[in-house]
Amino acid sequence: MITILEVMRLNGTGGIRTGMKTARALLSVGKAVEQEYKVQMCRNNHIQIPHNPRTGEQGFFTRLGYRNLHARRVAARKYMEDAEEWTADWTQVLRVKVGSILVECLMDVSKVLRTGVDKRTGKAV
Repeated sequence: MITILEVMRLNGTGGIRTGMKTARALLSVGKAVEQEYKVQMCRNNHIQIPHNPRTGEQGFFTRLGYRNLHARRVAARKYMEDAEEWTADWTQVLRVKVGSILVECLMDVSKVLRTGVDKRTGKAV
């Protein structure tokens, strides 16, 4: 679902004439999956997600947000004892890998049925 929504969002914001750059699509899908993963980890650890995110590329997880998440997580340490790795930003390479796998799977299963009318005969093709 994340893959479909991100690809549709990119298609809507990029314009029809210029198309969509593949690298941008893969990074966008990867970043969306990263954000969903972090939100799920917050839910699992009973860490409250900020309600008023900043607009821009940083979203919920800014430096101040990470400090807040860390302080709340120390209180609810039952799930993860010794690592804060889930809060670290993913690398661009990891985002592209995740995005490429998901977009490839979407392309494998998606089908578009097109219909048209032959201008000479007027019959549906």
